[in-house]
Amino acid sequence: MKRSVCGILLGCAAAAVASPGDVTLIDSFRPNGGWRIDASDQVEAHWRADARGHCLDYDFNGVSGYAVARRTLPPVDLPPNYEYRLRVRGHGPANHFQFKLTDASGDNVWWVNRPDMRFGARPRELRFKRRQIQFAWGPTADKVLRHPEALELVVATGSGGGQGSVCFERLDFVERAPPPAAWPAPRLTVRGTSAAVDFGLTREFSGLQLHWPSTGQRPRDYTIDTQDEAGRWRRLAQVRRGAGPLDALFLPEREARRLRITAASGEGTRAGLAALRIEPVEPGAWRSQDDATAARAKRLPPGLYPRTYLGDQNYWTLFGVDGGGGYAALLSEDGAVEPAPGSPSIEPFVLLEGDSGNPPTLVGWADVKISHSLPEGYLPQPRVRWAHPAFTLDIDAGASGDGTRPTGHARYTLRAAGERPLKATLLLVARPWQVNPPQQFLNQPGGASPLSRVAWQDGLWHLNDRLALRPTPAPARAWAGGGADWPVAFALTNGAPVQALREAASWRDAEGRAESALAYPLQLPAGGDAQLALSWRMTGVQELPPHLGDVNAGLAASAEAWRERLNRVGLQLPAAGQRVHDTLRSALAQILLSRRGAALQPGTRSYARSWVRDGAMMVAGLLRLGETEASREFVDWYATQLFASGKVPCCVDARGADPVPENDSHGQFVYSVAELWRFTHDRTRLQRHWPAVQRAVRYMEQLRQSERTPANRQPGREAFYGLMPASISHEGYSEKAMHSYWDDFWALRGYNDAVLLAQAVGDEAAAREFAGWRDEFAAELAASIRAAAAQHRIDFMPGAAELGDFDATSTTVALNPAQAQALLPPGLLDATFERYWRESQQRTRGKRAWKDYTPYELRSVGALVRLQQPERALAMLDFFFADQRPAGWNQWAEVVMRDPREIRFLGDMPHAWVASDAIRSLLDLFVHDDGDGLVLAAGLPQTWLNDGVAVRDLPTPHGRLSYRARREAEGLHVEIDAGLDLPPGGLRWRWQGGEQRIDSLPASLTLADRAPETNQRK
Repeated sequence: MKRSVCGILLGCAAAAVASPGDVTLIDSFRPNGGWRIDASDQVEAHWRADARGHCLDYDFNGVSGYAVARRTLPPVDLPPNYEYRLRVRGHGPANHFQFKLTDASGDNVWWVNRPDMRFGARPRELRFKRRQIQFAWGPTADKVLRHPEALELVVATGSGGGQGSVCFERLDFVERAPPPAAWPAPRLTVRGTSAAVDFGLTREFSGLQLHWPSTGQRPRDYTIDTQDEAGRWRRLAQVRRGAGPLDALFLPEREARRLRITAASGEGTRAGLAALRIEPVEPGAWRSQDDATAARAKRLPPGLYPRTYLGDQNYWTLFGVDGGGGYAALLSEDGAVEPAPGSPSIEPFVLLEGDSGNPPTLVGWADVKISHSLPEGYLPQPRVRWAHPAFTLDIDAGASGDGTRPTGHARYTLRAAGERPLKATLLLVARPWQVNPPQQFLNQPGGASPLSRVAWQDGLWHLNDRLALRPTPAPARAWAGGGADWPVAFALTNGAPVQALREAASWRDAEGRAESALAYPLQLPAGGDAQLALSWRMTGVQELPPHLGDVNAGLAASAEAWRERLNRVGLQLPAAGQRVHDTLRSALAQILLSRRGAALQPGTRSYARSWVRDGAMMVAGLLRLGETEASREFVDWYATQLFASGKVPCCVDARGADPVPENDSHGQFVYSVAELWRFTHDRTRLQRHWPAVQRAVRYMEQLRQSERTPANRQPGREAFYGLMPASISHEGYSEKAMHSYWDDFWALRGYNDAVLLAQAVGDEAAAREFAGWRDEFAAELAASIRAAAAQHRIDFMPGAAELGDFDATSTTVALNPAQAQALLPPGLLDATFERYWRESQQRTRGKRAWKDYTPYELRSVGALVRLQQPERALAMLDFFFADQRPAGWNQWAEVVMRDPREIRFLGDMPHAWVASDAIRSLLDLFVHDDGDGLVLAAGLPQTWLNDGVAVRDLPTPHGRLSYRARREAEGLHVEIDAGLDLPPGGLRWRWQGGEQRIDSLPASLTLADRAPETNQRK
């Protein structure tokens, strides 16, 4: 039976009853108190006593990981409201500090994560309130923490890493009074230049909305002070702003009994609040500055703020240079530019001069029709076009230079539409938020980006201390404002006071909500245009090209370089196949733009780290499009990241190798090395990687042996025997590790490739040993799948042994790269993709409810081609193409919503791992390796062949493939060039459900139509 908090956990007398406000000791950290110390791979952690408590000493040794102090807690019932107070000090770089509580299962975790904390020698008290202790992960459906069974104090690698100490002196528990059923109505009193608010009770809040009178003077500058129950006043905020009717202030984690708002001395303005709204801490609390921005946005005309603040999902794309993912820029669907990761953005506005005494009209994204395109349909220089009855505005974005000193460019072309001249001012406005929207929460959160200083000096537009942009030509005027509720562009239109920025002048805003505008008054004849541009050094260096001509020349040179890079494989397709060709080339560019030097990354914001899982599949796609060097660089780099044990880290970022066990990673690393060998036959490089391959395979074998236990022979556990151990490599199992067959198919691929590589380096002993492990694993994997299917009474491939879940996207790896069709129980694979097809058609036709999906499903296109179902593969491709957003940029996000405007986390746009899935599946239409030989044309639409299809210099493991095919009167005429080494299984041309084997090259043959009625797509 659970005891009260006081009765057992806190060590007080059994008869005592904790009351709200009581502070009760949990741990004095003297003596040890039952703390156990643990650390991840290669991280050192020690528990050391000092004069005032105990210290957790850590050394990350150049890897990413954690050091943890853990103790069990006696059973306890938590009260409705409480907080923990931890007295702490220390030294060391900025790292994450985590306060974790787990339940009796140990699987469910609640936490408070304080990123990049620094501890000093002077003790400080950290408070963790009930509402701050969030459910982190675990399989439970009940997300409320009721009975904590263990406590963990964790230091995890942050931006600092390195080594240091965190010393603990005291941990207390405080039972807090629950909030009242209804809060008293605040009492507002206004006296001269001061307004006082009494809440009646001490109240927590996360923000304030101050509504000023719609007429009369309002204070431009004022202060806000708070008073607690003891009568102590403290300064809460000092506000400098324009004359907006609403002040929405984000003030997180505040509590007070009273507020006092005081207009600046001598301003002569009454602090006459019309109304005040308190933003509660829960539910529906403001979580960030973005919530306050959204409150302001909804009170002003649409188009003045990004659509995300109005409740609409926004989309974006990437621009930069190959290998420059660490500083790549973003362009929003509405024309805003984020010049550097996490930076403030630049938005265009057009101010149309009024005629006949009419006031000017401000035009933003909401007032125009918007379209999107890429040069020549595929080059990575995205364009946004605004179409208005009076004008068009083209926003072109791109970058020039190499990966060491690239220059970003945003070019604006305003053109008078129709037969009338245009008199307008083009405004470029710097704004304190990113293009990456607030709902993007991983790694680098989107939304607000403080803009604390703007300056106009030496022809450079300075935004904060890092970003300097050179506009060409120079603007006629520059303006700045300090966090006004009316944006600068709107203020200029409506006559509100805005600071003029003169040469060498700067504007500072302590709240980080400054805005700045460059103004270009233009008079254009009918059909005339004007062009201007912004340039910036993407690496932060401030010397920039000074002339617009340099921008045009730079973009032209960059386009020519990309044109050569993206057309090393030649495809000639009819008009109906153009989107396939364009998407292939754009997807290749997206992978190259996203990578950070040698590190292949799925993205540059949310997923700005390198996973071997993503990298392995990117390597496969890159090699098939002739990108050998990028593949080599990734494999060479990742081989240096293995742990000393041979464990292949799931991912690596600036903090080092990540220790989280994801048991697909070992096979993926070996596969990457093997793919590089298959496509290059570079023996010198293979010899260099052979020691790392052996370590990875031997570590993988240790994992396999750990599951070959008598316990896994017991009823109900037979399916676990001989598999890779449970892990969270599959996203669907992140709450609790599972025996995912995804891991096992990758392991099988790794064992197979280990044998191949051992033979290639002439290590026959290793080849025999690895082959024995492979064969044993293959047999036990097949037995496991049969056992899982029987246990769960299913007729399809299970995703995880313990769940028997349906996951066709995961199962695709059984076909490619595992090539395990012969291993699988008869019928299960066919039934899996039959169900997938049936359910996908129900989704497509609106007969099956769905909310979202991930375009990782593109893997199904290649799977269906390999299963000899080309009509279905092509139908699925049509479905996925319809969800490239926005149309014209040839990209997919990680998540696709049925409602395109529903706000949701989307991952990165474009998502480079999805791009690799697109490359591999689209190339499977033309050729794929089925483990025996090369299969040609298995996914080509029959209608394309009427006009003819040509493939030039397409890399394969057997050399470069070139062929041409066109339907003629006597049948399909096929020509295949020499230059390819025939694989053991030869070449097979797959045609209308049959195959023609080709055993010599060059080849020229004519295939008769088998069944004319099959020429039409089903």
